[in-house]
Amino acid sequence: MGTLTRRDRRRFTVAGCAGLVLVAAGLLFWQAGALAPRFSAFSGGFGEELLDDSPERPGTLLVHEERTVVNDGFLPITVAELTASGRGLAPYSVTAQDGRDFPRVLEAGERLPVVVDYAVTDCETATEVIDLRARVERWWGTAEAGVPLVEALPGITGPVTSACGYAEFMAEHRGEPG
Repeated sequence: MGTLTRRDRRRFTVAGCAGLVLVAAGLLFWQAGALAPRFSAFSGGFGEELLDDSPERPGTLLVHEERTVVNDGFLPITVAELTASGRGLAPYSVTAQDGRDFPRVLEAGERLPVVVDYAVTDCETATEVIDLRARVERWWGTAEAGVPLVEALPGITGPVTSACGYAEFMAEHRGEPG
């Protein structure tokens, strides 16, 4: 058993440095959004509406929610489509507030205000927050990424709870003089 030769120590040093450079490059690509698109979203407010409500037939409970989608990466991203889904919710559409169609290129840090319209189909099982997903086009293919909603302020009622409370209030006070 002997000690490492000068040549072996140099090889291990070079290999270690190369490994660190690869790890650093991988982290940089991840942060840039090159490997997986990086998004976040902020709530911009919401409203609810009860359609076709009558004593014989309960109405459709619609939610109109505004969100701002942000490209959190360091590279531009082409958003081909935004979709929504959620348990107990029936999504209608996700559209840009400025009315322009998709695909849209979002530069690094750019914000895109959108409107998410959906119906609450079951207040008992509905998730509080409808999930947004982005389909992103790249020169090497298409990818999907979640668009997580940045946590709202505690104690503020979310759109589904508010809409279900509104529907319950309307059902309790149906037929009363206004």
